Amino acid sequence: MMTKADIRRRISEQKRAMGFQTLEKRSAAVIQKIQTLEIFKAARTVGAYMPLPGEVDITPLFHCSEKIFYLPVFNEISGGYRMAQMTEKLQKGRFGIYEPVPSVFAAEDELDLIIVPGIAFDCAGCRIGRGGGFYDRLIPQYSAKRAGICFDFQCLETIPAEPHDCRMDAVVTDIRVFKVSNEH
Repeated sequence: MMTKADIRRRISEQKRAMGFQTLEKRSAAVIQKIQTLEIFKAARTVGAYMPLPGEVDITPLFHCSEKIFYLPVFNEISGGYRMAQMTEKLQKGRFGIYEPVPSVFAAEDELDLIIVPGIAFDCAGCRIGRGGGFYDRLIPQYSAKRAGICFDFQCLETIPAEPHDCRMDAVVTDIRVFKVSNEH
């Protein structure tokens, strides 16, 4: 089995080979799929993210007027992220990722769904991130359902998982949706 580092390298090479324009076009297909997902349709409050280059661009979802979106905000005191309600004003945070200003944080039971980016996912809902563990510390703060999203080539048969790794309830790609039965 490949290591997490091997998988990160392989996915990065595939993204470079495809080009960001191709990935941008494929983002629209991911958006269409997530909008058909029952946990998205039922959600009133959605934890989301500001995409980095090469990630699924979910920003068109922010125009769903019936939903309230939250974005991760880095908390200097805890050294981790919390979800804050999206505002008109965004500013670059500690890692150069846009964050809402001012930060109005979600309560632990306030989010219905968290949309989670990743480097790779598998059919069991396991996820590999960038390696900092930020989402593995962020997600358990909330009782929300979890939907991992990625391009289909980022879905692997199986990936190495550790006990602290957060599993998804669903994984959505530009081609398919995996519903996973997890208790977290």
